[in-house]
Amino acid sequence: MFKEGFLKKIPASTERAKKSLEVADKYLDRARKNFDIQLDDIAVIAAYSAAFHAARAVLFVDGVAERSHFAIRDYLREKHPKLGIGLIESFDLYRKLRHSVAYGLDSAVAQKDAKDAIDFSEKFVAKVKEHLKLR
Repeated sequence: MFKEGFLKKIPASTERAKKSLEVADKYLDRARKNFDIQLDDIAVIAAYSAAFHAARAVLFVDGVAERSHFAIRDYLREKHPKLGIGLIESFDLYRKLRHSVAYGLDSAVAQKDAKDAIDFSEKFVAKVKEHLKLR
């Protein structure tokens, strides 16, 4: 992924990782609020954004920047399998759902899918925080 330019080396930064986790928490809150008012498509986008920012925190600690969302799955799978292959694969599934909702012509999202996206993101963000041990 580095050769193709989807990932690049940057200076490692726990400070940027902490900020990215703060952003993840904000997106989780937004996902919940949008779910509560039945804006399920926006809840899915916010839930994925929370997971994305948590994943970026891992990359920041490692001194890596992403140039494409899909490269994150492969990086985490290779370098951070302790996050759990199931969670990493779910990250990619929600990446695809978010893409469909954000860019597709049919953005109808079932309420259950929005709830599942939020539940996943809560688990993913918590697992990343535990993995990185950043507070």
